[in-house]
Amino acid sequence: MVFADPVKLRTFSQEAFFAKYNLTNPQRPGICIEIIRALEKLDPELKIVGLETKASTARIEAALAAGKIDVFFGLIKTKERAAHFVVAGDPLFNTAQLLVARKNDPIEVKDWDDVRKLGKDGVILVNEGTGQAFYLKKQGGLLIDDQGLTGLVNLKKLIMGRGRLFYVSDMYVAEDLALNKDLASSVKMLSPRFQKEGIYTMFSRKTPPELVNRIVENLKKLERSGEMKRIRARYFLG
Repeated sequence: MVFADPVKLRTFSQEAFFAKYNLTNPQRPGICIEIIRALEKLDPELKIVGLETKASTARIEAALAAGKIDVFFGLIKTKERAAHFVVAGDPLFNTAQLLVARKNDPIEVKDWDDVRKLGKDGVILVNEGTGQAFYLKKQGGLLIDDQGLTGLVNLKKLIMGRGRLFYVSDMYVAEDLALNKDLASSVKMLSPRFQKEGIYTMFSRKTPPELVNRIVENLKKLERSGEMKRIRARYFLG
């Protein structure tokens, strides 16, 4: 289909999610920014505007619901979001939570029972006030330190021996380590993956269906061409 005039779709950047949105870093602007740029390159008559506005997740959801933005790239699909937004197409990428340990630690764990068996030597660091912290507390029997405010704080605590493990999103720890190579040489990611989730494109219910379909079809083209795989690989994601 040929469109005579450029079509503008409104969106936001997600505040403080640098692995997804980081316009201040031209070399690594974030996986969602790279996907958006690939869409615009594939379909030059499509312009995605508003990325200079940083918004919290709550503000993004409110703007989608009100039709103040047309689309957002990069949210987990939940029942609540599916009820309020159009969740279209396949996941942009998949993410999971994992455990990070010191590189010289011979620790091997397959599941939470293995961590429980470590007793007082199995303290798990996790970022304060996060879904990961809530999840760990629900497991029961784990020793949790959720005082660290950021991933960098907890990586440094781990390296200093103030915890045995660090529970964190694969995409965010990979980004922290890519930007802080001095820390990367001191830690390792363990194999088990937890809380596996797909990250989706979501549209306002006020966005015209033909534009929803246009984005979805273009994402499929990027997938078939291998471009999506290349972008995901840059951010260590599947």
